[in-house]
Amino acid sequence: LHCYYMNLNCDCSYEQSHAFYRELPEERQERIRRMKNPALAKKKILVGRFLQEVMQEETGIAISKQHFIYSAAGRPSLLHNDLDFNLSDSGDYVVLAVSDQQVGIDIERRKKNHLSIAKRCFCPEEYEDIVATTDPLEQERRFRAYWTMKEAYVKCEGSGLAIPLNSFRIVWEESRTRSVVDKMLHDVSNTFVAYGYTTSLAEEYCVSVCQQCRIDEMCLIEKIL
Repeated sequence: LHCYYMNLNCDCSYEQSHAFYRELPEERQERIRRMKNPALAKKKILVGRFLQEVMQEETGIAISKQHFIYSAAGRPSLLHNDLDFNLSDSGDYVVLAVSDQQVGIDIERRKKNHLSIAKRCFCPEEYEDIVATTDPLEQERRFRAYWTMKEAYVKCEGSGLAIPLNSFRIVWEESRTRSVVDKMLHDVSNTFVAYGYTTSLAEEYCVSVCQQCRIDEMCLIEKIL
């Protein structure tokens, strides 16, 4: 398991970002062309290039030879390669997990109204764990850890948001960095078990990664274009 991150506010000229755009897959170019916000479009170009360069390092497949295919749920994979990967971006950062098994990753900046979201979307035990502390900053930190871990699990499992976030439970180890996903509460026939690891990035961001093998440590590797 290798996890990478990049600051999307990097010093990238218009000419360089346009050159990156021309090397993106056609489907990603099409999504960028539909964007009305130039700053957001530039960020999405950098996200695409970040993915291409990391996958080139991980697989040895040149950017010009990379072909991505998509599952019915929209999950991408690299043609003619067995490594799995998952991508997420929020605010100023993008993160990418690459693994030899199915993997999911999520990054989240601070959210407003986190307690009302937790009460509506999480399991009762998870909500109670968040409000067990009266420190607002610790409540918000716990919320982001749950939110990103749930998103990472859903992405790892592969079904997308068809899985309700309150249909499975995150159980933390004592350190509150490692976790295990409890059984699907509304579908006991589902046997997809996964393990997670959570860390912080630039103080206000939370990053969680999830896969079927226990994760003892996660190191975020910085990528600069």
